[in-house]
Order: sequence, then structure tokens, then C-alpha cells
Amino acid sequence: MIDVRHVGARTLLDHTPALEGIYRQSFAGPPWSEPEAKLAQFPAQLRRQLSYRGAGGLLAFDGEAIVGAVYGWAAPEALRPDNPLDAALVTAVTPETLGSLSAPARIVGELMVASTHRRRGIASRLLTAYVADAPRAWLITHRDSDARHLYRRAGWCEQVEFDTDGQPVVLLTWAPGPAAQ
Repeated sequence: MIDVRHVGARTLLDHTPALEGIYRQSFAGPPWSEPEAKLAQFPAQLRRQLSYRGAGGLLAFDGEAIVGAVYGWAAPEALRPDNPLDAALVTAVTPETLGSLSAPARIVGELMVASTHRRRGIASRLLTAYVADAPRAWLITHRDSDARHLYRRAGWCEQVEFDTDGQPVVLLTWAPGPAAQ
């Protein structure tokens, strides 16, 4: 039985080694194919992201083992021009969409499930619970990611495809209700 628990940033950081293992399983191969140098930056990336306002998430446990996670943070009042992803978004999206990416939106930073536990509905449970109390949310995924189908089934709307950090990605947004806005 998979147990999904809401956790704060501190708890996520306490589980960095387990999360790094799942991150590597999720992003070392296609379609992301992140190089070792980028994979090795995960602990520092996690610390940085979990320092953002409103950071937290959920962990999925199979017994005592962490088998999945979702985490993110509260969107800022405006995207940061010094952040490469934010700068790419400003160029790629319409002004209307741009407005939906700022506060009070929630940003989904990562959603990942251990390779041994995929295709069991864990990612869907994590994502649904993470955004359940958000007024709206957004995330970026690889254009060729299998997760893209999961997001669509969960009511997320694809807004635009663009490139960032050498990867073809798609922006998806979500709002409560019968379908994402």
C-alpha cells in the first residue's frame, strides 16, 4: 500500500539522498538524458528550490521506502528576468498566460516516481494532492515526456512549446474545476 504524506521543505531536504536516486532514475534517460554533471547538481538544486517562499510537497512511501515525490513553491509576484527559465517563458507565452504564472499560482518544480513503482497511479495521486488547494498551478515538462499524457488526463492545459537549457519543453497550466484554464 502506498502512503502519500504532505511534507515541508525541511523534511524533503532530510530525504535528499533518496530523492536524488529517484531524480536520477527519472532524468538520466530519455527524453531528458541529463548528463552526469547536471544530475550531480540535484542536491544543490533541491536546496535552492526549497528555499523559495511556500516550498513544500508530498512524498510517497512503500513501507519505509520513498518511491515518489512532488514538490514546488509559491509563484512570485512576477517572473524573475535573471532566471533563464523565467526569461524563456516571458519570450514564449502570451501576456494573458504570463499573468497566470505569477502569485497566487503554485509552481510544480519536480514530480518523480521510482522506476520500480511507475504506472501504478502514484504520480497522479501526488500531483492531484499537491495542487488540490491551489488557485492555479503550472509546470514545465519535456516535449516528449510520457508524463505529458498524465498531465492532460489530470486536466492540465498545454500552453506553449519552447526551448530552455537546450531542451524542448512544454508549459502546462492547471486551475480547479472541470478543466484547467
